[in-house]
Amino acid sequence: MGLEANTSSTYINGLVGTNPTTADPLSEGDNHLRLIKDVLKRTFPSVTGAVTVSNNQINNGIADTSTATNVATPSTLVKRDASGNFSATVITSNLIGNVVGQIQGDVYASNGTSVVVQNGTDGTDAIFTGTATKAAAIEVDGVSADVEHRMVFGEDNDGINAPEYLYKDSAANFTYNPSTNALTAGSFVGAVALSNVTGLQSALDAKTTLLAVWPIGSIYTSVTSANPSTLFGGNWEAFGAGRVLIGLDSADTDFDAVEETGGAKTHTLTTAEMPSHTHTFTAFQTISGSNNRTGGGALSASASSTTASTGGGGAHNNVQPYIVVYMFKRIAD
Repeated sequence: MGLEANTSSTYINGLVGTNPTTADPLSEGDNHLRLIKDVLKRTFPSVTGAVTVSNNQINNGIADTSTATNVATPSTLVKRDASGNFSATVITSNLIGNVVGQIQGDVYASNGTSVVVQNGTDGTDAIFTGTATKAAAIEVDGVSADVEHRMVFGEDNDGINAPEYLYKDSAANFTYNPSTNALTAGSFVGAVALSNVTGLQSALDAKTTLLAVWPIGSIYTSVTSANPSTLFGGNWEAFGAGRVLIGLDSADTDFDAVEETGGAKTHTLTTAEMPSHTHTFTAFQTISGSNNRTGGGALSASASSTTASTGGGGAHNNVQPYIVVYMFKRIAD
């Protein structure tokens, strides 16, 4: 008969298309059916369901897989290299888990247009432009930050107590030295929440004491224009421009209320305000005591006259001796 030999190791490629021959007896047909079923099961041992793709899809998938590389080739599958790495110009996907290694290029949000991390072309100047969920802690060599954004300083992992450079400007003036617990900075801008920094707690305590000395409503005087808020805190405003201070007097209606104002820089006297006074003048009299006019005879009755006027009637300076200073009033915390 034409039954294939060594059937125990035969796969589809071992079947002979011309078997069974026309000379084979019909009774041998069962053996051929058993052989075909055995070959199919050994060739596809893991197929447990229907194969729903077409032969073209199978062929194309095998072709795509065989041509896949670890480089960025358009419209092709990407496979890992011998080290488990691959490269691509742009990766569009949802990443679940950690990204270990360098990222070169921008990272976009799910809409494909909003940049989350502006990473440039070489990955050296990454700028985060989105919103991130805070982690339990962020740690780098020698310094870490907790969820409250507080900086925690410590020795680096190499065991050398060298200065830890948090940010280094052209003057290298922002460093931390764990061996001396010394923090050096050109200036602090914004809120500072650091403990164990030499002088910081004392400065904060001093400001608290000064604010207690100058409660709300206090008047601060100085010959410099600096607002007291820049010196020891609080909220202050300029006060009393062009005026002098005077103590409260509850018995005087002009001075019986706080921040009551009055007075004038200049004043013009009224007749009632002028001091009581007299003027003298010279007149000729007769023997009988009557007033005479020059060159005239005796008058039958006495007569009155006025002196010539003088003075300009202008306002006079009403200012006491003074010295000018800056004055501020504390209005709030």
